[in-house]
Amino acid sequence: MKNILSLVLVIVFLALGAEKVRAQGGFGGIHVASEFTPNGNLLLMGGGGAWVINSNFYLGGAGYGSVNTLGTNSGDLNSMGYGGFMFGYYKEIQNSFKLGADILTGSGGYSIDNQEDDFFFIEPNLKLWYSVLPYMHISVGAYYRIAYLNADAVLNPNDLSNVGIKLSLNFGIL
Repeated sequence: MKNILSLVLVIVFLALGAEKVRAQGGFGGIHVASEFTPNGNLLLMGGGGAWVINSNFYLGGAGYGSVNTLGTNSGDLNSMGYGGFMFGYYKEIQNSFKLGADILTGSGGYSIDNQEDDFFFIEPNLKLWYSVLPYMHISVGAYYRIAYLNADAVLNPNDLSNVGIKLSLNFGIL
C-alpha cells in the first residue's frame, strides 16, 4: 500500500512540474456521508479543504469519522475514522455548475468489540458542485472506498470497502 501511495504522490508532483503552477485560492468545508453496506447504512461526518491550482486542479486533504454503530459478521463496528491526501480536478460545465473527480488516499482506524486495528484506503470520488455564491458551494458526490487491511485483521476488507454518497458545504474560491 505504501508503494501505491508513493506512486500517487510522484504522479501528482510530476504533473504539477510539467505545468506552470499558479495558485488560485482554496476552499474548505464540512461533509456528511452515508455508506451502503449489506448490514445497513454507516453515517460519517467530516471535513476537508484544498488549494486550487491552475483554475482546475486541487490538492488538499479530508477526514471522516463514523457517527453510528454498525453490526458486521465479525461484531459491532463501534467507531471508524480515516483521512488522507486528496488530489482532484474539476471543470465548469454550466454557469454556477462544476463537475469533478478526486482521489482521497491515506489511512484510518476502527474499533470492533473493543479491538482496534488500522487500514489503508484509496477512495475515488465523482462530484457535482453548485455555486450558491461566489464563495459558497454545495456539492453532491458518489464514492467507492477500497480498503486494505492487515492479514490478521478482525474485519474483512469487504466490510470497509463500500459505496457511498457525500454532501458538502464548502467556502472559498473554487
